[in-house]
Amino acid sequence: MKLIFVRHAAAVDRTSEISEEMRYLTPEGRVFFRKSARTMLKNGIEPALILTSPLIRAIQTADILAESLSYCGPLVVRNELKPGFGMQELARLLDEYHSAGELVLVGHEPDLSTIIAFLLQLSGLFSLKKGAAVKVKINTAELPLSTEFKWLALGKKLLAGREEAFSS
Repeated sequence: MKLIFVRHAAAVDRTSEISEEMRYLTPEGRVFFRKSARTMLKNGIEPALILTSPLIRAIQTADILAESLSYCGPLVVRNELKPGFGMQELARLLDEYHSAGELVLVGHEPDLSTIIAFLLQLSGLFSLKKGAAVKVKINTAELPLSTEFKWLALGKKLLAGREEAFSS
């Protein structure tokens, strides 16, 4: 199975008028993520399904991705992808969607970086930037040992080398 982990794009700050759940993408965040989405499209992603956190900024990011890919399937909102997403929630989603050949998960930090670092057995610190995506190929029967890094998309850049993607 191929998994693409996507961190939502840059959002407005939380204020007394805007709750954490209602934070929405900034214009700059939208522009930057459209570049990331085009980079992903150029590198052949064809998701069977896009799953997203229920928070507004994640739904907006998933919608931009779907539009950029001309994706006609549903955007499935999953509470598992809210902040606090971990290996237990990932296992539940992989079990439920095991037949999907390629699955996109749109979520939040630090959850996504923690899971990516665990799956790829990264030794150093890693933080997925806003509006970035990491594609991995996994054998769901042998987590985490059989996870293979494919690429990291960050705006117009595609980092296909593991060292280049995860240094500093």
